[in-house]
Amino acid sequence: MIFENDFDKELFACINENAKGYSKHCARNAIRHLERAWRIREIDPEMAAFRAITAEEEAATAIFLVLKEHGYENAEKIKFKKHSYKQALEPFLRSIAKFLDKCAKDPGFPFGEKYVLSFDGEGDKKRLSLSFNYKGGMVTCVPPLGFSIILNDKQYFFEKELLEITSASTRGDIVKHLERIAKKRNELLYAQPNGIPNATNIDRFLKRNRDTVLGFLRIYGLIYPYREKAIFVQQALNAFLTMMGEIGELPEW
Repeated sequence: MIFENDFDKELFACINENAKGYSKHCARNAIRHLERAWRIREIDPEMAAFRAITAEEEAATAIFLVLKEHGYENAEKIKFKKHSYKQALEPFLRSIAKFLDKCAKDPGFPFGEKYVLSFDGEGDKKRLSLSFNYKGGMVTCVPPLGFSIILNDKQYFFEKELLEITSASTRGDIVKHLERIAKKRNELLYAQPNGIPNATNIDRFLKRNRDTVLGFLRIYGLIYPYREKAIFVQQALNAFLTMMGEIGELPEW
């Protein structure tokens, strides 16, 4: 159930064999939680949902930690043990995806159906790479996210898309929305004034969380093998920390 295609299965094997440090263990534990969530979904759906949410948070932590391990600027400001930070990553990345989808029809924009994820190297040198079909030829970035998204001559930070996704009107509203999402995790364990927890549509919930976790691991796979700092990773990190109120004005990179 966890790996529905060979690509994600191969990526996880690559992470398991070649990644290093604390971030690797978080990535491995994310898959472990998903596997156990699937096993217990019929006898204990609430705990299955709790494990699935924990899997998402572990995969988010893997990304946060690899940014620290690779020395990205401002990475030390990530509060990677706070549930609100871990739960914030999915809507933040969804805001980036929303922007990319919106621009995909632009003939000069190298995303949409114009990119390819593949593996380079063998053995302990094997790693995920990203190539673009650009102006009739394939271009491979090293590191894979070594580009910047510019709009009106400035780096774009996806705030418009975040406001749309969270139905918020200010950055403060976005943070409050994310904190409410984080609290739902504990609602699976504790009684509320209106009754006790009752998880429904558990298979659909687990599949959605699985897709999120595997998406996070693809991003992790685009970062951990590369010691070179990627411009877009720094751009996204600065935008994320600004959204969370950790830094003020966004620096240019």
